[in-house]
Amino acid sequence: MKVEVINCQSCGGVLKVNSSVCTCEFCGVTNIICGETGNYIDALNRANRLRQQCEFDRAFEIYEEILETNPPFADILWSETLCDYGIEYVEDPVSGKYLPTLHRIKDESILGSPYFIEAVELCDEEQKEQITAAAEQIYQIQVEYLNIASNEKPYDVFICYKETDDGKQTYDSEVGMKLYDRLTAMGYKVFFSRVTLKDKLGIEFEPYIFAALKSAPVMVVIGTKPEYFEATWVKNEWTRFLRLKEKDPKKQIFFACDDISDLPKAFVRKQAQVLENDDSIANLVNNIFKYIKPSDYKGTTPINTDPPRTRVKCPHCGRLQEKNLYGCIYCHKQF
Repeated sequence: MKVEVINCQSCGGVLKVNSSVCTCEFCGVTNIICGETGNYIDALNRANRLRQQCEFDRAFEIYEEILETNPPFADILWSETLCDYGIEYVEDPVSGKYLPTLHRIKDESILGSPYFIEAVELCDEEQKEQITAAAEQIYQIQVEYLNIASNEKPYDVFICYKETDDGKQTYDSEVGMKLYDRLTAMGYKVFFSRVTLKDKLGIEFEPYIFAALKSAPVMVVIGTKPEYFEATWVKNEWTRFLRLKEKDPKKQIFFACDDISDLPKAFVRKQAQVLENDDSIANLVNNIFKYIKPSDYKGTTPINTDPPRTRVKCPHCGRLQEKNLYGCIYCHKQF
């Protein structure tokens, strides 16, 4: 089979293709190659790179574009399956093998995925054997993760935010911490990764993230910069919550940002708390309280327990704001 240069779906290394099934000499992962790959090879490599960077939605869009202008190919449909379940192949430090990690657990088995089923139907026997073995390996991890998630107590609120930027803690993290403190003081069970996952170091976070996304009726998305809403793991959380909301309309999303024009297109025409307002956190808490009561609600009402806050003017841009450790929340310069 004559093809142009094609990269491994796992590590990105250049494959030596001489049949419809080939094993990467760099990571050992077996790839299936289908169709006239020269028709879509550049797009396929670009989508594979995005998926390897965990940009699953962007990669999926490119795979769909390929299928719009080509017949359905098993390799594209298998790649869409990997996107749908958030599969990243990561090198095991002990064995050196590249093993699948799940970043998007779903209740539905990967073996029942419509993308996977169609891919299998289009495979030759050797390809079918390879992707079925890969899917069964992923399924075993999926079952393990779902068992862990099932033992988590239901959450009331999921706080979605960007924790660090260029290695430094973000202002969003500080806002999230204030919101977390207020909500937990009222009796809410809150998923806030800085706190919730701090004792989970060295193990996979995904089962706990999935349990919170699935059980929490409310998500709060914080974004003091437009690009924070689009950050890989932030977007991974809110897009998954939106999909769960499609199945359960009772789920609700609240927003906190500096400027409502910063909200992603998916959130247009949505109301948001503007963080420069003194009462933004209190208003956010009250809106959540009006929507749901804490799991152990005893008839109490939210009380603004925030200490008096000092408003200062940034010497660089001149805008008033609360004094904090991270500098100006508008121009992001230290003062």
